[in-house]
Amino acid sequence: MTEGNDQKKLIGMARATSDHAFNATIWDVLVGPSYQGQGLGKALVEKIIRALLQRDIGSISLFAESQEFYQNLGFEPDPEGIKGMFWYPKY
Repeated sequence: MTEGNDQKKLIGMARATSDHAFNATIWDVLVGPSYQGQGLGKALVEKIIRALLQRDIGSISLFAESQEFYQNLGFEPDPEGIKGMFWYPKY
């Protein structure tokens, strides 16, 4: 994600990997401090989810401290108490 002027400036990014079959993990969602609170992190996560679903990846995991942020995006905490969270499509 870059700022919309003539000089490109990175203001946020997200990174995920997958096994190209069923599973993916979101490793990073980063937004520059002066751009936080504007919905950019949410937009990045939603874009990753859409991209993975287009590739038929239906199980997405992540490990994060900010569980409430991800729960609002449809992720569920690991029932075993590990700090991981999981997202599954709602059919």
